[in-house]
Amino acid sequence: DAGMRIISIGDNIDYPTYDDWTAIQFRFLINEMPVTDTSKKVKSVIKRRQEEGRWICAVPYGYVMTNHKTMQFEVDEPAAEVVREIFELYKNGWGYKKIANHLTDKKIPTPRMCEKMRKEAQGEEYKKEVKSTWSIITVSEILQNDFYIGTLRQGKYKRKKLTAERKRFMKPTI
Repeated sequence: DAGMRIISIGDNIDYPTYDDWTAIQFRFLINEMPVTDTSKKVKSVIKRRQEEGRWICAVPYGYVMTNHKTMQFEVDEPAAEVVREIFELYKNGWGYKKIANHLTDKKIPTPRMCEKMRKEAQGEEYKKEVKSTWSIITVSEILQNDFYIGTLRQGKYKRKKLTAERKRFMKPTI
């Protein structure tokens, strides 16, 4: 007992004593069940789509998807030229940072800027944050994307479940 109370305004519950700990744990368990269930369903759908060879992520910079059902891609020539330049500069010994600075200095639109311009041209609203500077990460991801060498690989990275570290609270001894 750390001398704390747990109050749940939404549930109209006040747990003033340690004796209520079982009720607290049960309430947390009940509230966690729909979240866990939804997570499992989403993972299952993503896995099935991957096994079917369906596209489940953002279209790589330099391409536009023209048909989502048949996964038809079309080359976005201005952006594709930038991708070719990135690979050429890297082949010539340039690092990620130098390439990113070079593209920013040339005022070449970032992938997100291109996506925003494309969406707005179609009359759609674009709500994501857009930066005009190229990042090291963006350059790195383009250079490491298997799609540019003709390979479709999905599920390359897996996320670890985030769990909170539990700390025990102790009453200070005086």
